[in-house]
Amino acid sequence: MSRTTAEGATETSVRAGRPGDAPRRMPKWGWYAFLFFSFLSAVSAFKFVPAGLWYGFFPSLQDGLPTAWWAFVDEGIRRGADHVAHHIANVGGTLAVHMIFGGLAVLLIPLQVSRMWRRGDRRKHVYLGWALVPIVAIAALTTPPISFNMDYPMWSEIGFALGSVAWFVALVMGIWWIRKGDRERHRRWMVMMAALCFGAVSFRLQLPIGRLFFEEDVIFPYIGWTCWVPNVLVVAWWWSRDVSRTARGSQVAAAPAE
Repeated sequence: MSRTTAEGATETSVRAGRPGDAPRRMPKWGWYAFLFFSFLSAVSAFKFVPAGLWYGFFPSLQDGLPTAWWAFVDEGIRRGADHVAHHIANVGGTLAVHMIFGGLAVLLIPLQVSRMWRRGDRRKHVYLGWALVPIVAIAALTTPPISFNMDYPMWSEIGFALGSVAWFVALVMGIWWIRKGDRERHRRWMVMMAALCFGAVSFRLQLPIGRLFFEEDVIFPYIGWTCWVPNVLVVAWWWSRDVSRTARGSQVAAAPAE
């Protein structure tokens, strides 16, 4: 039996799923799928590291760290990620840093936005959140030099670069709102940031599917936009629903008891 107070009306509406209900949570299978595909994307990003350490870094360490670092970059990318070896001459070091920090970001962000992982201990969310700030910033800001080093139309390179800029902006906005004490806006921007990070996963899903129907040189330029713009549109749609739901909840809570 529901209470007749405004709080009771809100409580009943939450259980009944009527206007004023609490934000819906992603089902567990959704998070598991998010984690699984993010893990595969991270593995793809990290696959150059073992080869770089084994064939480049450790054998060259006696020649000094700068030499060992470059040997790590050169050997690792040529042996473990030869499809991007054309970047070595101009942005090889930047590419290596991007893949390491991008892999970390794509692996850790699903945990950061997961209620299941941080359940019962909010400190997990706070500590991992601040650890992710430099990780995401480095991963995002190292993308434009790589984007503009590709041999594709300028509109495609701009697409890849803008996706990373949007990712960095979402991070900054999330920090801004949590510093202001507005957890709702912080939550929304962090979901946007996670969606933009998932662009790396979208890229790795879209490319092999597209290659079933088109040559890689045909499909690849468009992925500069399709790997992240749909993600943004989905989150924008969710934002509009979330804002409307919050507004309805406030109206129900403020309504006088009958």
